[in-house]
Amino acid sequence: MITLKKFGISAVLCIIIGLPLTGYGDDYHYVNILVGDRASGLGGAYTAISDDPSGCYYNPAGIAFAPHNSLSGSANAFSLSRKIYKDALENTGGGKIDWEQESFSIVPNFFGIVRKLGNGAIGFSYAVTDSIKRRQKQSFQNIASFFGDNPIDTYSININDNDETYLLGPSYAYRFSGSFSVGATVYAYYRDKEIIRNQLIIFDQGEHQLMNSYETEISWGYKPSFGVIWEPMETVSIGLTLSKIMVVTSDNEFQEMSRDTTGYSDDDFSDTNAIYFDRSGNDDTPDFPFTAALGAAWFISPRLLFSGDLVYYEEMTDRSEIVNFALGTEYYVTDSFALRAGFFSDYSNTPLLGNDRINQVEHVDIYGASLSATVFRGMSGITLGVTKGWGSGEAQIVSNSPQIQDVEIDNLTIFISASYSY
Repeated sequence: MITLKKFGISAVLCIIIGLPLTGYGDDYHYVNILVGDRASGLGGAYTAISDDPSGCYYNPAGIAFAPHNSLSGSANAFSLSRKIYKDALENTGGGKIDWEQESFSIVPNFFGIVRKLGNGAIGFSYAVTDSIKRRQKQSFQNIASFFGDNPIDTYSININDNDETYLLGPSYAYRFSGSFSVGATVYAYYRDKEIIRNQLIIFDQGEHQLMNSYETEISWGYKPSFGVIWEPMETVSIGLTLSKIMVVTSDNEFQEMSRDTTGYSDDDFSDTNAIYFDRSGNDDTPDFPFTAALGAAWFISPRLLFSGDLVYYEEMTDRSEIVNFALGTEYYVTDSFALRAGFFSDYSNTPLLGNDRINQVEHVDIYGASLSATVFRGMSGITLGVTKGWGSGEAQIVSNSPQIQDVEIDNLTIFISASYSY
């Protein structure tokens, strides 16, 4: 039997403090936000097309094929993510309780401009590739504890998470012939993360445990991206993009405050008025994988196309090697109205969980589908679309416990964008 002493403090207390970020934006997935209007509608299958401002992000070689000077901007007008940890808690009657978390954000996530220069083109773009804005408070009553006859009367949790990643920079592409181009983008990389977690556990016999944690990260770096596009025939296009985020500086801080009157803490709380406080920091820079995206597009007619991408992410010390896919199609119902649909994967880069280990990082594979419609008037267009994501996997949210929880994820994003060619 696992005792509370082995846990250090109550296992329930450790659930939120170590809980991974939820939503599109997290360190365990790479396809956190789709960028651009046309590309989002195609599920991100854009490496072999990229002939508008969002090509600066997907494949800079594509902007050399842009038919006009153009600019576009888009926003996730509504983004909701829900994650459910099945049977995470148990009440005093033996019933299981799911742990549900939600993240909501409104993000202006892309702006780009492309200007043609002879056989070449220059571009400039801004993209938000990860975003979490979550404020949540939850309270549970009559929860079973490891004290047996001393259950938890009240378990209160407050969460305030903000985590956003920004890319900003120029692009250039040159078209060597009617069928071949190369291009490059150099993005400045910036991540701003702030995570605040508060927990209060009040036991039936009066003891309590209180914990507050505060974590911040400010990182700067750059992301070079190199791409090529080749059209071996008039109706087929093949694209390749190589990229890697390199962090130059990172300022990471963590502080924790706790109070425990149960007598089972590793810290000395013999004085019941004592409050434990710890602050630490480092300048460790996070690692990101080398990424290679290979795409193909088939222009069946001036009105219909199909596209597909395979995106490889290299293995790192604490991250698995994965390959994601994206498939998309576009159909012009009329010259002024286009429909797009896509399907894509967002596989977890963490190992599968094992029953013989503790404190494992969750593993949840996500799939997504997108649908959008664009109305053109003259040289301008307005796009409205929706992206739906779903996934399942396993997690271990109780510290030092071998118990594994089933996890379900449900994401919904509504996006709107405007474009103009001149």
